[in-house]
Amino acid sequence: MSSNSEAIERAEIVHEKPVSGEFKEVLFGSDIGNTLWIKFTDRDGIEEWVGKFGVGTSATMRVTRVIEPDQFLVVAGGFAYLVNATTRTLLNHYFAPYVTDIAYDSVRDEFIGGDVFLRIIRDNEQIWRSNRIASDGINHMKIDGRILYGMAVTGLQGEEEPFEFDLDHRSFRLRPHYSPWDGGL
Repeated sequence: MSSNSEAIERAEIVHEKPVSGEFKEVLFGSDIGNTLWIKFTDRDGIEEWVGKFGVGTSATMRVTRVIEPDQFLVVAGGFAYLVNATTRTLLNHYFAPYVTDIAYDSVRDEFIGGDVFLRIIRDNEQIWRSNRIASDGINHMKIDGRILYGMAVTGLQGEEEPFEFDLDHRSFRLRPHYSPWDGGL
């Protein structure tokens, strides 16, 4: 990349493996097993490259710009990658078994992992964990302002309930009505 290039500002999931040599490729994580392909592009579509990301066990796959102009969170099956798309470098990552979704708090530089608990991860160490809020996973996590929104699977038939979590106070504004004594696990 030349020093005159603009920041890489856009990213999208590539649903079919690109033809070899079509894009410059960078490997993140393992390329053994399933992988997620993300195409990163500058505003004008001149500079583009593809990241190949190792995938965890969940079905959650997304890419979100978390810090302007060029830092992206890639969630690949429960694995998390924080990438500087302009320099093509991995800034942070988090891999844990059974995580179903992950969000990134750019203010505190922390991952928030969801399985049946919310877990706050800093420097690859769990620094906080909620009580159990789900019977079988947490999904659709996103941060708006300083609030984490998501859905917790609370019923044996896959029923979901929303939650809202205050990232600064580490407390629930809206807690799912999950209880292991109400038919949960």
